[in-house]
Amino acid sequence: MADTPVPDGVVNGCAQESQCPSLISDKTKEQHIWLVRYGLTEHALIENIGPYDSDIDPAIGITHANAITECIASSGNAVPVFVYSDPFLRTTHTGNIIVKGLGRNNEKIHRIEEGLTEWQVASLLVNADSGDKTDPRTTEQLQQLFPENIDLSYRSVNPLVPDGTPRDHVPKGSTLFPENETDLFERCATSVTRILNDLKNHENVCLVSHAPCNQAMALFLAGNADSIGKWSLGGLTRFSRTVESNGVLGQWNLDFYSSTDHMPGEYKDGMKGAWSLPSFTNA
Repeated sequence: MADTPVPDGVVNGCAQESQCPSLISDKTKEQHIWLVRYGLTEHALIENIGPYDSDIDPAIGITHANAITECIASSGNAVPVFVYSDPFLRTTHTGNIIVKGLGRNNEKIHRIEEGLTEWQVASLLVNADSGDKTDPRTTEQLQQLFPENIDLSYRSVNPLVPDGTPRDHVPKGSTLFPENETDLFERCATSVTRILNDLKNHENVCLVSHAPCNQAMALFLAGNADSIGKWSLGGLTRFSRTVESNGVLGQWNLDFYSSTDHMPGEYKDGMKGAWSLPSFTNA
């Protein structure tokens, strides 16, 4: 699928944030949800080989995470209250940097959510030669690596189901290996719905995940595939909706999709690591 042009009136990146006048009355507020993909990893993931749980690159990947954070932190009323990340190292490390960059370190606002985990397919989790499957670290193990801001009291709203569990023994939308694309769409829709329903005051949130999951979550929030294109390394997507004082929720609106305006150097053009699910490649 070719990269989808940004619809008229949509802010294409954080640099233009100040050009958007507020249209929200005193009786409403806006809720924002960020979908984030990490930047360059320390080791390139090769499908069917691995490594599947690489950290972000200690130089370039950190620079990318800082650029992502600066964009999010400068977004005014869109700044997230909670940061959720999948339990793989590259996403959790990125989430940790975002929390620190928001000035919220030691506040335990970083939540490890298994429902945001990598697409549950063998090519992204299993070494074809050895048959070894890579599972992510536990929240407790990740807290040992990033002790400042991970909330140990948080429990995944869509936890990983043990391998081998028959699919008809778990609710639709559960996080279970293996997944086809339909399973992925259902799992990501379930995860986003449960995360949002778990919030007490419709707070802004940031979800750090992987390209397949981000595409699936964007499809769920957008309601159609018209705006779903490839997802680049470091790509940022944001949706917004109104929240009336009486609790009535507006429809989600796409502010921008997989923007890389904030990324440094050659990563700014969005061509690096651009990836798409098969469902969208020919759309």
